[in-house]
Amino acid sequence: MPSSGERLREIVRVLAKYGFGHIYNTRVRSRKKEQDPKKLRQAFEELGPGFIKIGQILSTRRDILPLEYITELSKLQDEAPSFPFEEAKAIFVKEFGQKIEDVFERIDEKPLASASVSQVHRGKLYTGEEVILKVQRPDMETTLLQDIELFIRIVDRAPNIFKDFLVSPKEAFEEIRQTSKRELDFRNEANAILRFSELNKEVACVDVPKVFLSFNSKRVIVEEYIEGYKILDIESLNEAGYIREDIGEKLLLAFLSQVFKDGFFHGDPHPGNLIIKEGKIYFIDFGIMGQLSSENREHLNQLLKSIVMKDLDQLMNTLLKIGVQKKRIDRARFYEDLNYLVETYLTASFSSIQFGTLIADVLDVTRKHSISMPSEYTVLVRALTMLEGLITDLAPNLNVVQVAKGYLSESDNFKLFEPISSEKLLLNSVKFAKSMIELPLQVSKLFENLNNGRTKIKLDLVNMDDKWTGLNKMVNRVVFALIVSALIMSSALIIFATERTGTSLLGIIFFLGAGFLGLWLIISIIRSERL
Repeated sequence: MPSSGERLREIVRVLAKYGFGHIYNTRVRSRKKEQDPKKLRQAFEELGPGFIKIGQILSTRRDILPLEYITELSKLQDEAPSFPFEEAKAIFVKEFGQKIEDVFERIDEKPLASASVSQVHRGKLYTGEEVILKVQRPDMETTLLQDIELFIRIVDRAPNIFKDFLVSPKEAFEEIRQTSKRELDFRNEANAILRFSELNKEVACVDVPKVFLSFNSKRVIVEEYIEGYKILDIESLNEAGYIREDIGEKLLLAFLSQVFKDGFFHGDPHPGNLIIKEGKIYFIDFGIMGQLSSENREHLNQLLKSIVMKDLDQLMNTLLKIGVQKKRIDRARFYEDLNYLVETYLTASFSSIQFGTLIADVLDVTRKHSISMPSEYTVLVRALTMLEGLITDLAPNLNVVQVAKGYLSESDNFKLFEPISSEKLLLNSVKFAKSMIELPLQVSKLFENLNNGRTKIKLDLVNMDDKWTGLNKMVNRVVFALIVSALIMSSALIIFATERTGTSLLGIIFFLGAGFLGLWLIISIIRSERL
């Protein structure tokens, strides 16, 4: 494995090759910024498995990256060249003190899959169970964490450059480092399988592979091999007599239960991680899981309710309560953006609304206003968007909105209307009556203050400091341009007056000075990109 210094130089060289040399002062930035997302993906691919994993994690974070980067980084394939089986055997011995041959009756040396973090082999235990052996790449943890650490150094060196497309860059990569550490420990995956199984034991249509805890460590996990139909193998499902709409409906209901009831859901439900076997939907690969605390579930409840009820004040206040504000918020503009979003969705056909896209667009609005949302919601958006796309391919005629609406209306975990007790109704009635009694007195005071000239109107000018600074710059440039014009005119008069006696040195100096100052003014305007 290369040293930290060698790897840093390699990263800088590859970034420069794809047009990001300005980050480390090795090249001038290209003006074709629209190509940056594609070139960043290509750079990550060339930098190897560590950066491919970083890119995949970034592609799930709509709260910190613009949509064009999310779209491009989502194209990163979780595939990598396989490593020798002898290395997998050596890791197994190191983790358990046993040879693979002593545990497995049969093991395929050719991997079923080889990804950026690990590779998977199919085998059979001496006890007769068909299993898969998942082994982490040699030195993967060291390599990945080193790459993240070096990228943090690069980000820290040029934070203003990354602010063009990344919100709170250093914080983002610090969070990615913690996420990667959790994912690189396969014991967390085993615990996720056990917890998911326990929470869904009453759901007849959902199951998970059995995990063999005797052969589970930080770098190795052994699970039951699930041999069934891939969920988008339409031809095989039809031949086996499955009804695709039924599968799609059960899958959606199971996921909604995971989110609203359990607060623990599969974070990567792509077609390769869902298998149909014996009338059940098997979820596999629990490397990415989403969690929602009871508080965040309640906030999600409030968000959906405020959107349905078109209560923009409640929507804005909930988002401000959930998120972390990075700078002063222009509440008027924030309100306008939310209003446009809600109007756009609620004027469309209700049956065509995709909840994943809706929540994703809400997160895009918060990102635009520098409000950082909890990462739990970004995992939910990714999973929900992925699931909606999968169900559309599986069962195009299934009305996803109707299924979701039916579940939410019957669920005790989602309440569109809060129950009103008789005590609460009585208390609010007393408050209303008291306000109505005081209303004439308040109106009388208002007119009295108007008549006596004591009424004051307060105007809150949002971002006035920025506007005032811009106005000052504009005035300064106008004055500067007038001075340059005066210099040109005065030098012309001097030269004209001394025409008979010879060339005036003072006039030429004025001309040159005016030309230099004029050129400087033009350059400053061009650099401000407000020509």
